[in-house]
Amino acid sequence: MLSFTFGGKDSFQDFGIYVATRPHIPSPERRVTYIEVPGMDSRLRRDEDTYSDITLSVECSFLGDPSTKISAIKGWLLGAGEADLTFSHISGRKYLAQVVNSIDFEIVLRITSHFVIMFNCQPFQYATANTPISVSENMILTNPGTLKSLPIIKVNGSGTGALSVNGSVVSFSGIDESVILNSKLQETYKDTGTALVSKNSTKTGEYPILLLGDNTISFSGGITSLEITPNWRWL
Repeated sequence: MLSFTFGGKDSFQDFGIYVATRPHIPSPERRVTYIEVPGMDSRLRRDEDTYSDITLSVECSFLGDPSTKISAIKGWLLGAGEADLTFSHISGRKYLAQVVNSIDFEIVLRITSHFVIMFNCQPFQYATANTPISVSENMILTNPGTLKSLPIIKVNGSGTGALSVNGSVVSFSGIDESVILNSKLQETYKDTGTALVSKNSTKTGEYPILLLGDNTISFSGGITSLEITPNWRWL
């Protein structure tokens, strides 16, 4: 029996909901702008190297009379906002998704009911196990996904230092125990445990990207170690 988890709850174990048919998983649309030029064959193409969101339509069923659980089910699905979505038949991968439709239950003889959930998802699958990788010396890190990834890198040390990823160098000044590079948000900050303090002014260079295959990582100066949350992605 197929099920899914969303917002930290399991559809079948927590609510008795199962997936009636395996959902179709569409490929995201790559954002490319085409420009017609008079007198020129074909068209000019401007590839943004980005992708649009996808929509997953999930047909669900509920055994028994759902009337006592309808409010709880709607509260769970609509109240979770954007959250991790996993399916029991897709191992080790998750989507970042949000429910975007009203949920209408079709009750059949109070024995079973059917309804459809529409999830708006970010374009990629992510690894469910996104454990930080500890780096205490120069290394090669292999990206197992099908796309470049935008990591979060915690830089530990003090004073000034430099981080190199595939030859692209990020320099730091005034490191106080640690500083975090968030390539997805394009922000540099320190996590004090109670607040995120901006450290954008202490960093120079482009935010690191982990390319497909092997990535060469090194550091120097006052940097003593790294903790890399890789954010591997798949189409």
